[in-house]
Amino acid sequence: MLAADPPPAVVAAPVDKPADVQVVSRDTRSDILASSDTALPLIKAGRTEDALLRQAIVLTSTLAVVRPAVGEGGQTLRWSFQPYLQRQLCFTSITGRFSCAATESETLAETSAGEGPLPAAPGQAGPASSPAAEAARDAVVTALHARADALFEDDRRLKLVPMLRAAGVRVRRTYRSSARLTRVSPLARASTEWTGSPNMRR
Repeated sequence: MLAADPPPAVVAAPVDKPADVQVVSRDTRSDILASSDTALPLIKAGRTEDALLRQAIVLTSTLAVVRPAVGEGGQTLRWSFQPYLQRQLCFTSITGRFSCAATESETLAETSAGEGPLPAAPGQAGPASSPAAEAARDAVVTALHARADALFEDDRRLKLVPMLRAAGVRVRRTYRSSARLTRVSPLARASTEWTGSPNMRR
């Protein structure tokens, strides 16, 4: 008599590691650090179309007050600064109607994260900034300002040009408005989000 097949091995489901901290409060905001508009007079099979490439470097800043999830311990401030490059292709129809495709986003390498003592902020609802967090954010902003033109140019060369070539489209003449490099105050409370509107700002 043949032995019965052994029962299939049961693999235990992975158990999530308990969080080491509990988030007390969090504040997240996004700022446009630089933006650029590139006019694209497109030609295909004798037909022309006016397009516009909008690009922006956006920095998402997060401040969080945390405390140990278990046991005793005081509160600390955690921060993270993550930049993105956003692109959006817009067109003007023969009727003059202006419309834009969905915004695409690429994560940039100039990121920073850290943790430090919680600054005193009497009467403030959300997390307060700290000198260490401000210094980290300033370093990221400075690096992005220095590379803005190169980032926009690489994005056009690596993302836009291959797409146009694959579609059999050529650009009659390309010119670009100068990038508007807007320095924002470190960890300012006001939030600015890129909506893709013609003026790129609310």
